[in-house]
Amino acid sequence: MDKAEEVEYDLDEQDHAWLELVNKQRQEEGMGAVSYDDLEWIIDLLEKLWFDLDIVKADPAGPISTEDVPCDVCNDAECDNTNAIVFCDGCNLAVHQDCYGVPYIPEGQWLCRRCMLAPGMPVSCIFCPNTGGAFKQTTTNKWAHLLCALWIPEVGIQNHVYMEPIEVSTMIPRSRWKLVCSICKVKRGACIQCHKTTCFTAFHVTCARRSGLSMTNRTLDPNAIRAFCRRHSPMVSFTCF
Repeated sequence: MDKAEEVEYDLDEQDHAWLELVNKQRQEEGMGAVSYDDLEWIIDLLEKLWFDLDIVKADPAGPISTEDVPCDVCNDAECDNTNAIVFCDGCNLAVHQDCYGVPYIPEGQWLCRRCMLAPGMPVSCIFCPNTGGAFKQTTTNKWAHLLCALWIPEVGIQNHVYMEPIEVSTMIPRSRWKLVCSICKVKRGACIQCHKTTCFTAFHVTCARRSGLSMTNRTLDPNAIRAFCRRHSPMVSFTCF
């Protein structure tokens, strides 16, 4: 596609806010700014290329009701008009608007950050070995699960409206990076530990979610999160947020 060809994509408010964050970081690193026209051209090109890719194949059993699909970040399927669950047109990721930072639902296609910036390319989370899920970029130009970022105490989110970028703090202790996950048995990324005071069982956030461990955080307050190993899980529903 030649850059002189007509560009049909128009940047929305979320795109403008994201580009401002990117250009601020590029300036700090001595790199030039990306123009609005360049970003429009790139996104327009990516959207048109999707038509040539068979990324999501139809389910022979028929489509799954959107009412049954939980948000990849909070694991809750409930939604309303002000906080709908949106589906990525590239990978079919399901996320709440608030959980993933989508204040405005665009007309037509919506792509998650991974499908927009790295379509068809494998990305890995710096906090865990698991693939798939709701990814966002970090302040160190890497990728991470939003779920991991929200559960690791020393990790933050710079912009809570758009839920990006994920701020990787130097405050993450070295000991956290050395923990071995009790579920996948892999020492990679940064694990959290059982909330029981006398228990030091470690697990990746995504491993805990997939294994159905008790994880409760209803307030988005880092000091209120509670995750328990299977032995110390209280008799409550496994609910995040």
